[in-house]
Amino acid sequence: MKFRPCIDLHAGQVKQIVGSTLTDDKANALTSTSSSVSTENFSTDKPASDYALMYQTDKLTGGHVIMLGSGNTSAAKSALAAYKGGLQIGGGITSANAKEWLEYGASHVIVTSYVFHNGQIDW
Repeated sequence: MKFRPCIDLHAGQVKQIVGSTLTDDKANALTSTSSSVSTENFSTDKPASDYALMYQTDKLTGGHVIMLGSGNTSAAKSALAAYKGGLQIGGGITSANAKEWLEYGASHVIVTSYVFHNGQIDW
């Protein structure tokens, strides 16, 4: 088994969200679109870069940073800078900004939402 670390960012903070969907509406960020309700399982004031450094020190590879909504750019950049080439980046990645994220230090870009439309891949 291989452990792949993840840094989920919401409103610039490292969090683990369990359940439904997130919105950019900070007052109502944890919203439900189904019978399950989103909850914040974990959050910390520790910067994303601290986790990236820990993953690098522990020689963990194949990890990723996911930007859940807006307000995460600075935190994501700090994590990528801390572990250059060691983390993928996802969340809001498009053809217009993918190269920029690679230049910030991402090993790969995750473009799932960008390439899928109505359940079909759209190159």
